[in-house]
Amino acid sequence: MVCKAGSFMNKHDNLEIIETTLLRGRVKLLQPKVGFHASIDTVFLAAAVALKDRCKVLDVGCGVGSAGLCAISRNKNISLTGIDIQRELVDIASQNASLNSVHEQCRFFQGDIQNEKIIPDNEFNAVIMNPPYLEGGTHTPSPEKIKATSHGEHISGATLEDWVKYAHRKLKQGGHLTLIHRADRLDDVIVALEKKRWFGSLIIYPLWSHEGEDAKRVIISARKERYAPLVLKPGMVIHEKDGNYTEAAQRILGDAGEIELH
Repeated sequence: MVCKAGSFMNKHDNLEIIETTLLRGRVKLLQPKVGFHASIDTVFLAAAVALKDRCKVLDVGCGVGSAGLCAISRNKNISLTGIDIQRELVDIASQNASLNSVHEQCRFFQGDIQNEKIIPDNEFNAVIMNPPYLEGGTHTPSPEKIKATSHGEHISGATLEDWVKYAHRKLKQGGHLTLIHRADRLDDVIVALEKKRWFGSLIIYPLWSHEGEDAKRVIISARKERYAPLVLKPGMVIHEKDGNYTEAAQRILGDAGEIELH
């Protein structure tokens, strides 16, 4: 089922919506008041994808469209397709595209990546994703449906391997997958990417909350069926000792800068 950007109608009367912004107001977002919200992970993910003019980008698990819309804020000459299993979030993503005046280049679908057959295969130059961080059976799900589905693999039924397999299907040969995940699941991500030689040429970019701490997040870039030695980048420290953002982080979060992985 597709909901064209710009055709949003508020069908979810039980859902209280708030308006927020990212990138110092460059991106306006409507989001559910309760449940999963766009975070700095969203902005870092969007900053790490390489965007050439006329690039076709697919946001898997798009939610309210936050990562894709941040990507469009970097390059207006791309097209964005998003898919999410949650109908209410797809509806809001469509309205967010209109709110940011980019609805003509966006389309959002509601669907399950394990059996979706509407979005063409071998179509996209880039796929971005922020998969559920928590493996099934390792945590107590949130009582809030939206948050539980966004955070836990077991709620939707799709594993990390399913997400990677789906990205492989949708990408053109040599296209890039960019994803963000918990650093303590990096081994799971690498295994999923390299299984059946779906992806290669991995680039790993750690994110540290503070200097001297273990990394909490990693951004991973991989190419569809292209193979080169794994590269571990220097990464970025996000916060100063006083809690303020570092200059490098502020360039991304406030000024819509790019994380150059390639």
